[in-house]
Amino acid sequence: MDKPVPSHTLMRTYLQEVALGGNLSLIDELTLPDMVDEANLAFGGPTGRAGLVQHVKGFRRHITNLSLDIHRIVGNEDEVMAWWSFSGVHSGPWLGRPATGKPIDGTVFSFFALREGKIARYRLWLHANFKEPITFDSTSALAANDSRLGAVHER
Repeated sequence: MDKPVPSHTLMRTYLQEVALGGNLSLIDELTLPDMVDEANLAFGGPTGRAGLVQHVKGFRRHITNLSLDIHRIVGNEDEVMAWWSFSGVHSGPWLGRPATGKPIDGTVFSFFALREGKIARYRLWLHANFKEPITFDSTSALAANDSRLGAVHER
């Protein structure tokens, strides 16, 4: 059996190569087949790796001219968290908001629970700057059992 990838490297690879770079084939290498993507489930998407693929495709399709900055990654062999931010153009419907064609940016905290050195669960917290800023917490969204928007809070 191959030695697991260190958690910091796994997170950095996901953010840089998958989320920013669009290399969806890496999802099979980074995740367990039965992994859970809470954000995708909150919006009624599929389970397992297919859910994460859908999540990344939607993000990249609806936020174009994407740039991503990683501020900090902390973790151990069981879990890892990244604080990162993004900017781009709001080109498609996202988080229940129709496309504006205007610049958008946000701050995200991504949390991976790891098993066997791979992603078993993906949780996230994000704050996106629309005309009215939105905060989304994937764990709260699942708990609320709202398949459309979950616990998206407008401020």
